[in-house]
Amino acid sequence: MDFDCDELYKWIDEHSITRQKRNLHRDFSDAVPMAEILKQHFPKLVDLHNYSPKNSFSQKLVNWEILNRKVLSKLKMNLSSSNMEQLAKGAPGAIEKLLHAVKVKVERRGSGDNNQSSSEKVYFLEDASNISSKDGIVPVKIKSGTKTIERKMVPSEVFEEMEKSITDKEETITVLKTKVEHLESLISVKDERIKDLTQQLQTVVNHSTSQPNLSSHRASFFNNIF
Repeated sequence: MDFDCDELYKWIDEHSITRQKRNLHRDFSDAVPMAEILKQHFPKLVDLHNYSPKNSFSQKLVNWEILNRKVLSKLKMNLSSSNMEQLAKGAPGAIEKLLHAVKVKVERRGSGDNNQSSSEKVYFLEDASNISSKDGIVPVKIKSGTKTIERKMVPSEVFEEMEKSITDKEETITVLKTKVEHLESLISVKDERIKDLTQQLQTVVNHSTSQPNLSSHRASFFNNIF
């Protein structure tokens, strides 16, 4: 490793996390401690309700995939599938590299080394007719040659919240679609079962109708019983 591990461990100790830091590889194999550290530096990017402590490799991997998609990718620290698997397995060196990258990111952000800090960035939305001018959203007119184009200027923090809201809604829609497909499948199975039972009942009725003596024998049988 081309960085000072002692300095890294000191930096980690400066953060308050729910899990005790006894074994770095094991404790950070789940993404929850990393999410808690990132929450302290990028509070608007991290929603801790998205992460709950897991024990199995597959469950830990899901946590890493969520953190990667919702947070790390937006910080331009996107992890590969192989990276996430190594982290979830607690492979030596994997978490140190990521923590060091986060540490460098935080320090550069704090010292203003970035060309433009996140809070200073703005976005210009073209189709923003449904967005009200509040929370720092300002309507502007931009000249493009001989034309004047109307846009809405959106601070990065507001834009990130909008993106997060859209992502959450898309995930909710995906879950609801899955539930609808499951219900449709159950209804289809139920309809097939009703159809099958109806055919069986019709067969019994037809059979009874074609054998009139059968019903009289049954009636005589029951009369003898009672």
